[in-house]
Amino acid sequence: MPSKISSYDPFLKNFQKADNSVVLLIPMTGPHKEIGQNVLNSCILGNQDASIDVYVIDTNDYKNDLRQSSFRNLKAVIGPVFFQESYKFASIFQGVPLFSLSNNVTANNGHIYVCGLSPQEEIEAIFRYLHKNRLPSLTVFVPEGDFFKSISLIIQREATKYEMDEDNFSVVGYDSSVNLAEIVQNSNTKAIFAFEPVQSPKAKVFTLSSLALSNPEKWEGAMFVYSDSENQRKFIEKYKKVFHTAPTVISLAAYDLMKMVNESTAMHKDMFDESYHGTLGDFRIKKDQGIIRSLQMFKIEHGEKVAE
Repeated sequence: MPSKISSYDPFLKNFQKADNSVVLLIPMTGPHKEIGQNVLNSCILGNQDASIDVYVIDTNDYKNDLRQSSFRNLKAVIGPVFFQESYKFASIFQGVPLFSLSNNVTANNGHIYVCGLSPQEEIEAIFRYLHKNRLPSLTVFVPEGDFFKSISLIIQREATKYEMDEDNFSVVGYDSSVNLAEIVQNSNTKAIFAFEPVQSPKAKVFTLSSLALSNPEKWEGAMFVYSDSENQRKFIEKYKKVFHTAPTVISLAAYDLMKMVNESTAMHKDMFDESYHGTLGDFRIKKDQGIIRSLQMFKIEHGEKVAE
């Protein structure tokens, strides 16, 4: 592990070497420690050959006297991973940007910037695609569960924004006893948003990237929003070579943020409203609305992700 990445210690002054620092808020113990390790791995790669200190705070086990003033010339905080922790740590680190790795955009507030790849980003891009390709009708099939209902609400807000009326937009709730394939076959809609694999000869099927990429063989023909780049492929190859496992989407986001902070520091660029090249596509962070990424439409063909 590079010497510039160290754990929080009450005698933090003993570790201060660089002029600037970043705090990384991740779970290093407890049930989510694997997520934390993946993020740490990415930040190790993102901090190579950089002149900045990164201090790791275990969000599952940290000192009660944790203070922003303990860190020398703190440029940014990366993390935490979970939405419910964002406000808690934002109250500790009030004077610096906190780039949360959550994908819940409702946490965007003050100096909190949600930077996980969010369902809202994906859904907004899907509706732009629907509008551009003149697909005026959409049916959303929603299984039981609070998560699915929350995504459905985001979709409904987008439908309202694009002035889809009740004749062109519908939400169909169902439970485990329902034969979804039969309902889809009988639907006359031009587009379908689904949370489980379905095929339709008459409509384009859309879903979230996390669902399509987790089991592409079952999502044959489905469309989704994601980002792909040469940067991403090189990073994944390097990550696998160094750590002998594959990175997660959260890891990609963390790597992009670590590189952004280092680049802005080294080149004296602002972290906000500047364009950066990331593994999840080109992005910039706006103070009034959080991260904006260049996302693409993809499709599953023969079990592989291909650009639409």
